[in-house]
Amino acid sequence: MSSIFIFPTPNAAFTATVRSEWTRILPDGSKASIFNHRFVARDSSGRVFQERRYLTPQGDKQETEISVLQYDDPNRHERYQCYPQRQMCERSRLYLPTASPAPMPSGPLPNGNGTMVREDLGHKAVQGVDAVGSREITTLKVGAFGNEKVQPVVRELWFSPHLQMNLVTERFDPRASAVQNIYVTDLKRDEPDPKWFQIPSGYRVVGDGLER
Repeated sequence: MSSIFIFPTPNAAFTATVRSEWTRILPDGSKASIFNHRFVARDSSGRVFQERRYLTPQGDKQETEISVLQYDDPNRHERYQCYPQRQMCERSRLYLPTASPAPMPSGPLPNGNGTMVREDLGHKAVQGVDAVGSREITTLKVGAFGNEKVQPVVRELWFSPHLQMNLVTERFDPRASAVQNIYVTDLKRDEPDPKWFQIPSGYRVVGDGLER
């Protein structure tokens, strides 16, 4: 599942929840769905905090377990990935662009396995924010993944220029017989509490020649 990527964009602070749903179409035509959600935050300096949680079957009422707490600091060029089960953080160097790159234009795929056409869907408000919509139709040629017929992969995106991130991603991929829906909810464009950007106290930190 390809989730929503959050760049370390300065002067675009927010907090939100990102919900991801993956629905597979089974051979008998029925569906099986799994989902998760994660709290995310970015401050005005571009620091990003993200919870990462395990997927769970749709309908499960229990809170999904946190797998990783991720802290990105573009000013110090550091990323910390902290694992609650092990009470440990891995530090690595981080160099990311501060804004989303320009989308790939319509045309042939780089690997020669098909073509991609991009359609403009205009503007609409998503979570109270102006978003620009587009639909990508990637047509995979015969044999691209062992397929006997040409197969389309359809992705619809609603992108916020101010926040430099997708607020909605909907995708159907015949290679997995699956629909993926990822969307931002509970969006608040306020400065987050600084506590979200502090790694947990008491965790052992390793990486980049550092251990403490």
